[in-house]
Amino acid sequence: MGTDSIPVTWSPAPASPTLHADEVHLWRASLNCDLPVLSRLEATLSPDETARANRFVLLKDRSHFVAARGILRELLGAYLRSSPANLQFSYGNHGKPALESKTSSSSLQFNLSHCGGLAVYAFSFGRRLGIDVEQIRPQLAGEDIARRYFATRELAELRTLPPRLQSEGFFLCWTRKEAYVKAQGGGLSIPLDSFTVSLTPGQPEDLQTEDSAQWSLHSLDPCPGYVAAVVGEGKDWRLRRWVWRG
Repeated sequence: MGTDSIPVTWSPAPASPTLHADEVHLWRASLNCDLPVLSRLEATLSPDETARANRFVLLKDRSHFVAARGILRELLGAYLRSSPANLQFSYGNHGKPALESKTSSSSLQFNLSHCGGLAVYAFSFGRRLGIDVEQIRPQLAGEDIARRYFATRELAELRTLPPRLQSEGFFLCWTRKEAYVKAQGGGLSIPLDSFTVSLTPGQPEDLQTEDSAQWSLHSLDPCPGYVAAVVGEGKDWRLRRWVWRG
């Protein structure tokens, strides 16, 4: 499985990551952390994050939330050379997190997504970003959902795929659309059927919107059984991929 024409390696994490202006850094991380690692990550959370974690009924869901936020803090702290626990976040009208300007003068932008125990993160300087990851679950890739959320062209493309590729095609479409919506920061105010993306596995990614010239779309192959996509502002940047290890 994979959507890149040439397989791309996710490299081991550098000791001290350096993010250049023409780069977007992507990280993937397992949220199934050992207890000592989870405890270390939890100690960096803010009171409101801890409160959100405690609202989860299932221990697994709570642990994944703690890990996802704690890893985000560790990565941001590494880029900013700051203590993860000292970072503060603000949230847009549609819930997109950003660094609180009162605690950081950096133009560092970020976005994250997690599903089924896997998290992906995107970082850049001065570029709006959106990232989404999904586990390929055939039981959720029904045409009734596609008819509700996909554009007419996307639905037609999905129907042309052989049955063995339809689930992957569905989630390629979903992650690409979600990544664009998240990059815009518009949440549900942007109808998913108001723009189109390509979805055929193995073919180049394509994004068609009123502002297509402002964005770049890349699909990712984070690990077997998952697909992901990132949308970033501008055309003059390159991707680097890292693996976070606790």
